[in-house]
Amino acid sequence: MAGTQEKDAGARDGEFRDGMPFFGGSLWLDLLNTTPVDGGTRQDLIATPEGHARWLDAARVPSAATLAGREDLQAFRETLRSTIDLLRGRAPLPADVVATVNARLRETVVRFALVPDGPGLRLEETLDAGPNGPAGIVAEDFARFVCDHEPGRLKRCSNPACTMVFYDRGKNNARRWCTMSLCGNRDKVARYRSRHGAGAREPEL
Repeated sequence: MAGTQEKDAGARDGEFRDGMPFFGGSLWLDLLNTTPVDGGTRQDLIATPEGHARWLDAARVPSAATLAGREDLQAFRETLRSTIDLLRGRAPLPADVVATVNARLRETVVRFALVPDGPGLRLEETLDAGPNGPAGIVAEDFARFVCDHEPGRLKRCSNPACTMVFYDRGKNNARRWCTMSLCGNRDKVARYRSRHGAGAREPEL
């Protein structure tokens, strides 16, 4: 996303957690959005051990923040990035991408347990990614998404300077911006200035 991510935005709209963007509508899209563009330069929010650990915690991914896990997650992120326009265009995924996802899914196990819930019990489901770590959990999310998504709802932010992607889960499928708190409001300001002149006072947002 163009511009620096701000924690106060998260306080307003819940789209940021500990400064990390979580408005993609699916975990694998949130992972892609960890490489925002700031001032024309691509950032990597999980490139450091601290950033990686923060993202895992904010994403609620139950996995240790290891160096191997971080490097694998970064590599898997780039594999998944290549699928965006294919999924949007209803094109088949390349065999090597499917194989990469399947390699992680083979080690991923869903475990069930009955746990107390008030006076009764409920069935709790836990995803164990095994040796794949966080990439295995993202692979499971991606696999479910591929099988269930509507191509017309997978979108890129309408801000041409923004690299963020999201899945529009709104009833009317009318969402244009990664988040209104940043790109959407920038568009409002730009249109207001276009109508009233560059020196016009900015509208209340």
